[in-house]
Formats: sequence, C-alpha cells, structure tokens
Amino acid sequence: MSDSSTLQRDVVSFWGLVGQSISGMAPTCDVVAFMTAGAAFALVAMPLSYLAAFILMFIEVNTIYHLTKHRASAGGYYSFVSAGLGAPAALVTGFMVIFYQTLSVGAIPVYVGGVFLPGLARSLGIALPSWFWIASILFFVGVPWLLSVAGIRPSIRTVALTSLMEILFLVGSSLFIISRALPAHPWAPFSTADVGFKGVAMGMIFAITSFIGIGSHTPLAEEARGVRTQNGRVIGKAALVSLSLVGAALVLSAYALTVGWGMHDMRSFAANGAPGVLVFEKYLGFWGAAALVILAINSAMADGLALLNGSARVLFAIARDRLLHTRFALVNGQRAPQGAINFLTALALALAILFGLVFGPSNGFNVMTTAVLIGLVTAHTLMNLALMRLPAGDDSRTGRVFFHFLLPVVATLLFWWVLWESLFPLAYPLGWSLALWIAAILPALFYASWRARRLPREQARRLGTPAP
Repeated sequence: MSDSSTLQRDVVSFWGLVGQSISGMAPTCDVVAFMTAGAAFALVAMPLSYLAAFILMFIEVNTIYHLTKHRASAGGYYSFVSAGLGAPAALVTGFMVIFYQTLSVGAIPVYVGGVFLPGLARSLGIALPSWFWIASILFFVGVPWLLSVAGIRPSIRTVALTSLMEILFLVGSSLFIISRALPAHPWAPFSTADVGFKGVAMGMIFAITSFIGIGSHTPLAEEARGVRTQNGRVIGKAALVSLSLVGAALVLSAYALTVGWGMHDMRSFAANGAPGVLVFEKYLGFWGAAALVILAINSAMADGLALLNGSARVLFAIARDRLLHTRFALVNGQRAPQGAINFLTALALALAILFGLVFGPSNGFNVMTTAVLIGLVTAHTLMNLALMRLPAGDDSRTGRVFFHFLLPVVATLLFWWVLWESLFPLAYPLGWSLALWIAAILPALFYASWRARRLPREQARRLGTPAP
C-alpha cells in the first residue's frame, strides 16, 4: 500500500487512546453545556440522569470491548459491524458515526459561543455583539481542524495532557463543593419524585450525549501501539478506563452543581447561561471559576479535535474500500486524511451556522444534540447485533450468553426506551431532531443497499481493514 493512503503506525500509546476517548466526551464542556441543558428537563434529578446514563454506557462498552477482539482498524464501528453483519449494515453504521460525530463537532461550539460565553459575559456586565456566536463557531471548529491536519502525533499529545487535567480538576472540585454543600437529604437528587421517569429520560438525552466520544479512539487502531500483539484488546481496555474516569467525574459534577446551586431552585439553574461557573465561584472563588471557564473552552476544542480525528478516519476507511470517492482515502505529508478532515470540518461549520440561525443557539444546540443521540443509538444498535453474530472466541458458553447476548440486548432496549420517552409525543423544537436523522438515514440506507450488496461476501466481512 502506498504512503499516500497509509496512516502512521505505532505512534499512539495506551494513554493516548484514553486521552482521545476522554476528549471525545469533553467532560468539562459537558459540565457547562450539557448539564445546563439537561437540567431544564431533569431539574433536581440531573445527577440521577447522569448516573443512569453512566450505567447504560458501561453496559454498552461491553460491546466495544468484545468487538475489538475481532477487529481493530481505522474503520472503527464501521469495521466492527462488517465483521458481524456484512457490508450494508457496516456502511449504514459508518455513515451514522460520521453523522453524529460531525454534528457534535458543530453543536458544542453553538452552545459555548451562543449561550455559555454570552451568559458569562452578561453576568460580568459585558454585552457581546450579535454575531459573536458565529465567530466563536469558526474558532472552536477551526483550531481542531488545524491540529487534526497536522497529524495524529501533535493531536494525541494535546488531548492526552488536557483530558487528564480535566478529570483531576472536576473530581477534586466536585468533592470539595459537595463537602461544603451536602444537604440534609443527600439522596434526594437520585429520586424521580419531582420529575418522574420522563424528566429523567429527557435529562438522559444530554447525559448520554456527554458520553458520545467513548468510541472516538477506535478509528486510531492502525496508529496505536500494541494492537497487533494484543489482538485489539488495548482499544477495549482504553474504552473501559476512559469511561470509568469520565463517568465518575460527571456524576460527581452533576451532584455538586445540584447541591451547590440549591436543589429546590433548579429551574433558575437551567435558565442561567453559566450556572456552573457561578457555583464554582461561590465555593472555589474567582480562580476556581476561571479554571472552569478555561478548561471548558479547551474541552470544547479538544472535543472537536477528537471527534474530527475519529470521524475522518471512518470516512477514510470507507473510501479506502472504494465505497466512496478515493480522494477521501489520501493522506497528507503528516499521514493525516486531510481530504476527509476538510470535508467534515466544512460540514460541521455549515450545520452549526444553519441550526443556530434557524432555531437560535440554545434551541439549535438542543435539536442537534438530540439528533446526535438518535444517530448514536442507531450505530450502537447495529454494533450490538453484530456482536451477537460473532463467535465467542475464548469466552465460555456462559460468558457468550452474558457478554454477547444479554448485555447487548439490555443496552439496546434501554437506549430505545430513553429515545421513546424523550421524543414522544413530538414537540417543538426536538421534533426537528427526528427529521434531521431521517434526512441522514434514508440516503444512507439507499446507498448501502445499492452499493454494498455488490461486494463479494469475503470482502464485505473485511471492510475497514487495510490490505495485507
């Protein structure tokens, strides 16, 4: 295979993979963006929404772990599904991964630039110009683009360092706030009494999407160290470690913000543009709040970088299989798939500006984030089905039933329950999220049915992997 279509080998360490996955989940950005949006629905039960989402994703990470034992390549989920279900399902999965990760690259800057930073500025008596959010989107998408085209080595160094800083800061700060603000009824935020199951499920839209980057490291398999010697298990281990760290940080943060703000006043929390910053300032002073803001801005950029790196490599892998234009399968001098990166960056910018203009930044973020969740659930459902079709390997018969059938079924049912509870009956503006997903899934289904069914059976089961 020529250098023009080969990624750089053995440059990403285990902790680089963990950092990529953590950055794709953007924990500090979740604290200032997703938690504020989720609190509008879950209110005092926001910590319960995050705990439930963490448990659900921990069940789902079982699928990632076991699939990596069969396949590890730049195709990520696309390649996983080809091993179990064949080419049509693999293509739909690949398109869904590109859809929801690219949409998320645009969604977070919409919120940070259109809601969080303007709300923070207003609290300081500063009025930002009306066009600020568009300039902010250009910045928060443009910087990750520059780092992504510079190659995987500088990208990984950036995300590995900053992601672990975020985890340490959030866990330490949250524990301190909880120690100062622990209420008389500490288990109240884990009750459904005030908002019911629907409120918790609506909050889980934003809680689950806080974890969407859990698999953003899987397309880095061809560039990672130890993949060939460990049969891909290093990818699964990185997913377990990153999810554990981020899950602990987010559940603690959700609880700290809830008790720190006041459990009986969470409606005002959701209406405030930057409530997390106010809580941190109250308990940690100016420098604690400033650190949260700085890390949140960095988190937004690191998230865009991680998701661009991941989704561009999925697009690269599909093109390398000659199922899309082969220009997406070319790499630049730094061995980065620049054509794929450029295309997805432009797409993310266009979607962010379009939805921000049509719905306004706050509603635009909600519509895009809910569509992200639908795309994620679609891709993970196909992955769960693929795992059920694959051999158990070194697992016992009991292990196969538990890990290859029971856990994937439970995760899939819970995913679709959350979607049903949160979307129906359809209401403005979230109904547009379903329309956006339909606009993406129908062409994907048509193209996959038309193009992938022509492939020989053996090739259809090896999609996403490089030629020997």
